[in-house]
Amino acid sequence: MSALDLSALLLTATTAEPRPGTLRVTVTGEIDMATRPRLDEELDRAVAAAPGRLVVDLLGVGFCGVTGVASLGRLRARCADAGIDLVLKPSVVVRRALNLAAVAPLFRLADRPDQLIAR
Repeated sequence: MSALDLSALLLTATTAEPRPGTLRVTVTGEIDMATRPRLDEELDRAVAAAPGRLVVDLLGVGFCGVTGVASLGRLRARCADAGIDLVLKPSVVVRRALNLAAVAPLFRLADRPDQLIAR
C-alpha cells in the first residue's frame, strides 16, 4: 500500500457549501505527517474558492500532531491574507493540541453548531 493510499484511510476531508458564501470542510481521522498533504490539498481548494467564511469541522479528528497544528496555522494565515472569515470547530484532541502549542487564542473556535453558520 502506498503512502497516498494510507493517507486516504487515515484522513477524510470533504467540502460542502451549506449556504452561499460559506464553505465547510469536514475532516475526520488523524492529522499527522502522513495525512497533512491530503488535508492541505483540500484546504487549499477551499481557500482558492474565496468564500466569505470557511468553517473547518474537526470534530471527527482523533489525533492532531504538531504537523496538524502547523497546517492549521498556515490556513489561518492564508485566510487572513485572502480576507476569509475562518472558524474552527475543534474536537477535544484538536483543542488540546492548539492549547499545548499556545495558539488557540489566535483562532476563532466555535463550540456550538449555530456558531458555524450564523454571522
